[in-house]
Amino acid sequence: MKSLLATCLLMLPIIAIAQNNAPPTKGLSQIEIAALLATGSTSDRIAKRVQDRGIEFMPDDAFLKALQADGATEPLLAALKSATMKPGEPSTQNAGLPTGESEALAHLHRAAQLNRNNFHPREAEPEFVQAKGADPTNPFVHLALGEILERVGSKEEGIAEFRAALNLQPDIAEVQLNLGEALLGEPGQHREALEHLQRAVALDPSYAWAHSNLATALDMNGDKEGAAEQRKIADGLGARPVPVRIRVGGQMMQSKLISQSRPQYPKKAKASHIEGKVRLNVMLGEDGVVKDIEVIEGDPLLAEAAVKAVSKWRYQPTTLNHIPVEVISEVDVNFTLK
Repeated sequence: MKSLLATCLLMLPIIAIAQNNAPPTKGLSQIEIAALLATGSTSDRIAKRVQDRGIEFMPDDAFLKALQADGATEPLLAALKSATMKPGEPSTQNAGLPTGESEALAHLHRAAQLNRNNFHPREAEPEFVQAKGADPTNPFVHLALGEILERVGSKEEGIAEFRAALNLQPDIAEVQLNLGEALLGEPGQHREALEHLQRAVALDPSYAWAHSNLATALDMNGDKEGAAEQRKIADGLGARPVPVRIRVGGQMMQSKLISQSRPQYPKKAKASHIEGKVRLNVMLGEDGVVKDIEVIEGDPLLAEAAVKAVSKWRYQPTTLNHIPVEVISEVDVNFTLK
């Protein structure tokens, strides 16, 4: 009986949210597509949205080539070529986008291309900032900026951008997901996180990662049975792709350190007055635990102590497109005699 009651209580807010926040029926815009792609939505997911909702513009060769450079794959390109134009909505192929939207779109393309493959969020961040400046009333540029701010460690600023996007348009599943996921790690915010993740699931029941994050939120709020059900749904939808490994700059990873033990100065090095820097190549697991260390440079007498200390360091997990990933990064350990 308790299990049934808990399930009913869980479903009531989701049903209410689904009724009040039905997914938008308006066709997708160029900025919506570019922003979603730039922030990590897969081509398959965006293609499905194109098929379900249609588009409000006529995609020309220049836009398709730009998306391809951004990382779009054939499913999305094919969906756009065969997409339905929404009745009564004029094509922008001839008239072109308004100046602000055009500038925002150009910045989104540049940001996506900076981020693609090489994972350069620091370099992409100014492009997202300029996209927002060019089109500040578009919720998707706020979503894109918020996602990259979170990725570079500016979590509070990222949350502010998600809230701005939410105020502009509350029926975007990705905004509800990003805000909910960000709030999960904030003290005292578990209940609000749960509400946003419930909205994300209600807006898009096929969103595997939303179900997975909702499971985490339910766990944090004490609903173990509800969490198990959401994980089952997420697994059925395929929430976990093949694990990914990315390279991230040392400065960015420094901001993700949770615990950091100081190296013990080797007695032989101290007696020989040896100082200097040891540079390490470090691989972290999806859980932020150090899995492997390689010495790049540094005095051998210092290197062993550096490896021993860094092997005990712990980091916040790094995510890409909301999926925990393995990380390769460089770490500098300095030894200075006083």
